[in-house]
Amino acid sequence: MSYHCQKCKGVIYNRRNKQCGFCGTELPAELLFTAAEIAVLDKAAAAAKELHRQKQAKDDEEEEERRARASS
Repeated sequence: MSYHCQKCKGVIYNRRNKQCGFCGTELPAELLFTAAEIAVLDKAAAAAKELHRQKQAKDDEEEEERRARASS
């Protein structure tokens, strides 16, 4: 589903912003994320970021082990 500004019909590309990114018109609340939706999105983003951090740390550790074995 896509959301559009009621004034300029531009696509709303960020439903956290209270103003249209094209014409600057204040967007009605029904087109914006609710506080609860934002909390869910933020939690999911934080979880994804942590998962990525853990994977990167594991990859770095494995690479370090490979280098240590190669230099032995």
